[in-house]
Amino acid sequence: MKSEKKSLSLHKDIIHSLNVDMEVDLERALDLCAILEMVGCSFILPAAACDLDLSNSMRGIMTSIPNIGVIITAPFWGRAADTFGRKPVLLFSTAISGIIGLIAAFMPSLLSFALCKFLGSLFLSCPSSLGFAYVGELMPKKRRDLAVLICNASLMLVASLCPIFAWGVLSYDWWNSPLKLRPWRVLTATYVAPLILAALWLTQAKESPKFLMTRGKDKKALDVLQHIYASNSGQPKDNYCVTSLKFSAEDSEKSCSHGNCELGEGIMKNSAFALLRPPHVKWLALTGFLMFGLFSLLNGLFLFAPDTINKMMTHSSNEPVTICTLMNQPENLTSSDECVDEISFATFEVTVVTSLIYGTLVMLISLSPLAKRTSLIGMFVLASATCLVSAMTTNRIIAGISMSALQITALGIGPLTAYSVQLFPTSLRATAVGAVMMFGRMGSVIGANVTGIFFAGACTIIFYVFSALLFLCAGLSFLLPKDKPASNEQ
Repeated sequence: MKSEKKSLSLHKDIIHSLNVDMEVDLERALDLCAILEMVGCSFILPAAACDLDLSNSMRGIMTSIPNIGVIITAPFWGRAADTFGRKPVLLFSTAISGIIGLIAAFMPSLLSFALCKFLGSLFLSCPSSLGFAYVGELMPKKRRDLAVLICNASLMLVASLCPIFAWGVLSYDWWNSPLKLRPWRVLTATYVAPLILAALWLTQAKESPKFLMTRGKDKKALDVLQHIYASNSGQPKDNYCVTSLKFSAEDSEKSCSHGNCELGEGIMKNSAFALLRPPHVKWLALTGFLMFGLFSLLNGLFLFAPDTINKMMTHSSNEPVTICTLMNQPENLTSSDECVDEISFATFEVTVVTSLIYGTLVMLISLSPLAKRTSLIGMFVLASATCLVSAMTTNRIIAGISMSALQITALGIGPLTAYSVQLFPTSLRATAVGAVMMFGRMGSVIGANVTGIFFAGACTIIFYVFSALLFLCAGLSFLLPKDKPASNEQ
């Protein structure tokens, strides 16, 4: 047994022996904040339909506004994180997004509310995607996929907070309280509050040691690892057995190409344009399209689920009807032509219970030895079948469960992001993850607007189109590389 301190490669030998619970929990918090802010629209907009005079088509536009902002800025935030570091970019964007979102809750009109939501979305892209790259770099390759999948599954599980928060806030008469606010405004503030709290948490986080290594800051990277060691072991930092760092062989091969290294002068090699050249372009196109299909359903059709389920649950007639039959009826009006924006108790029951069940299912699948590619294929096929069931069933309970089951597509975010982390080098990783998520946000915008415009008049066709798209994504998933055995990653 040698007692002297030694030099080890960054990922293969060092982080393998460290736990990074704080950073992983922080990544979960960041993505949860982004989910609450974006998915929360599915409950805010139905509750604000009367105050803001929202039709289905306008609701689709409002739902897509956050994603439009994310699309515009996704490449910028990815490149900014690759240039200035993960922590400062995450801290700035998360704080500004939270503050603007809080201001939006008190805007007096639809135009001002929409403008604030758009401005906040310009900063929301960073915490919604960069967190995965951040935690991916803090884990050894042997455990990286599992860490990303578990983070994604945890988000799926806590996504049930969206209907739970909505249930608690919308059930209270805030207008007759001292606050004198409409419930949907309080709900808007509730959904953005975690962004501000996450920004405060970020002040205690450390920079990615792998990013510091790519910038030649070996001592700072070592200091981060010493801090993690001290936090987890309770021992002084000086007891850490490593005194210097170096790149692993794998990272050196990814960093250097045609004589240009990450620490050298290969500007074009490290620029975002490198993603548009072989071998990266094919993986960018494939993962981007799969993320497009996933988000077109998750942030498109699924965001209409609470309102659709609410119509099924409050349908007074005993005559069996399909979802599409109800969608053809006038919006938000009772027989007395009075605008109704209340969400029923039964709707909250279905959305909360199904979210918990599906979240637990996703967690179990993520912890299983199931390969990333296999879970993606299974998810796309299941979601596609769910679309068909939602369109055809006349049973309101089955319709509610099948519409809620559309959220199972969130299972694919983790594997696809893990592929993005795996297939691209460190110098392009944050940019690549941001670009892949940008394709997803484009799917969100198109999915939300197509659903909003055509859902009432061509409801059945909408379900069939989404089902076909998901089946196509399932077929394309076979082109992804198989998971490599981790036995050699010690």
